[in-house]
Amino acid sequence: MRYLVLLLLNLPIVLLALVNTVTLYKLKKISKQKFRHQVLIWFGIFVVVAGSFPAFNWISGRPLFASENFSTFDIVQTTVIVYLLYILNKQRQRIDNVEKIIRDLHTELSIKLSEKKK
Repeated sequence: MRYLVLLLLNLPIVLLALVNTVTLYKLKKISKQKFRHQVLIWFGIFVVVAGSFPAFNWISGRPLFASENFSTFDIVQTTVIVYLLYILNKQRQRIDNVEKIIRDLHTELSIKLSEKKK
């Protein structure tokens, strides 16, 4: 049961990240390569969250979905880590966007200053 709670808490975060990535790609704010990279990262994060606990139980010789040793703290901690990854990714995207704007403004300013000197 606790394992299901973990998945249900993390699934919306991963879906939100995927929807954000698809939206940025459709608005042509990220390249196709960056889009693929982001989708792979978020699918990878979800696979790790979904598969690490059953893998640990399998290695330990317990039933795959036995969650009696899975504490509430583990669920909260894992969810917070996934949420922090989402926040970090979102901030990185914003920084990339601001850097692009600054680069474009610098180019435009350089062109105007060179025209002014002539």
